[in-house]
Amino acid sequence: MRIKVIAVVCAVVSMIGLPGRPLHSAEAQFKFQDNFWVNLHHFVRAEARRRAFSQPLVMPASGLSEAERADWTAAVDAYVDLAKLSLIFDERLVRINNALADQGEAATLPEGLVKPGVLAALNRAAPAYRAHLWPEHRRANEEWIAAVRPLVEQHASGLIKALTDAYHVKWPAEPILVDASCEAGPVRAYTTGGPKGLAAHTVIAPTKNDDLDAAFETVFHEASHSVDDQIIRYVDEEGARQKIKPLPDLWHGIIFYTVGELVKRELHKEKDPTYKPYAYRYGVWDRGWQTLRAGLEKDWQPYLDGKVDFPHALAKLVADCSTPKEDGSKNPGAPK
Repeated sequence: MRIKVIAVVCAVVSMIGLPGRPLHSAEAQFKFQDNFWVNLHHFVRAEARRRAFSQPLVMPASGLSEAERADWTAAVDAYVDLAKLSLIFDERLVRINNALADQGEAATLPEGLVKPGVLAALNRAAPAYRAHLWPEHRRANEEWIAAVRPLVEQHASGLIKALTDAYHVKWPAEPILVDASCEAGPVRAYTTGGPKGLAAHTVIAPTKNDDLDAAFETVFHEASHSVDDQIIRYVDEEGARQKIKPLPDLWHGIIFYTVGELVKRELHKEKDPTYKPYAYRYGVWDRGWQTLRAGLEKDWQPYLDGKVDFPHALAKLVADCSTPKEDGSKNPGAPK
C-alpha cells in the first residue's frame, strides 16, 4: 500500500501540529516531528558527502543568488569532516542532532547550542535552504507523518507489549522521538540515544519509506534499537555459556526478524500472500545474512509461534549462528 496524499490527509496535517513542533501522541510512546534544523543538518551533510564522491548535488545552484551560493558553499565546506563520520556511532553527530531537535522553526540557532563552526555553517545555510528546498521537504515530511502516525498510535501499545515479551527486555518508559528528515544518511532510518527526557532519537527519510506497511515496520524496528543493548547482552551471554562466538550481526537479525513477524501478526497479514516483512521485501537477508535468516527461520520462528521457550530457542539460535572455531571444526550446537 502506497502512501497517498488526499484532502483528508491534508486536513489531518493541519490538525496535528505546526512544522517543527512535536506532534504529541495519545499513546505517548512516540513523538513525531518535522524539524527544520534537523533536516538542514542532514541535508548539508549529505551534500558534502555527494560532493566528496563526485555525485550530483541536490541544491539547485543555478537558482541561488551570488550571496546564497557563497553561504551555501561555505556551509558544505564546513561539513567536509562531519560527512566522513557515522551518524549512529560518532558522539559529535549524535550531540548535534539531539541539540537541533528542540529548535523548531527558530530563525537562527543560539550561541552555544553546538560547536561554533557547525553553528555558523547552519546559520549561513539556513536562508538558502529555507527559500529553495524546505517547502518541498516540509510538505513531504508532513504528509508522511500524517499517514504513518495514526497507524503507529493505533497499534503502539499492543505491538510494544508483544516485542517486549518476545525480546525478554524492559521497554523504556520515556517516549521515542521520531524526526522525519529529507536525509537519513546511507540508510532509510537510524536511531541513537535521545535528548534528555526521551528514550531514543530516530531519524527516518520519508522519501525512502513511502510504502506504508514498510514505514510502519521501520518505526518499530528503530524503536527496538532503544533496547538493543539488552538483546546484545543476552546473545553474548549465551555465546559465553556455550564457549562460542555468535555472528556479529545476530542481535540485529533478531530485531529484523522479530519485528517483521510481529508486525505481520499485528496487521493481520498472516494469510496475505502478497505481504512480506521488510527484510524479505528489500533483500536484507541476501546481503551476507543468509546464515542468520536460516537460523532465525529454523530456531526463532518456533519460539515466536509458542512451540519452544526462550532459553531453548536462544541456545539453538546462537549455536547455529556462530563463527567457526579457529581449527575449522563446527560448534557442537545447543542441546536438542
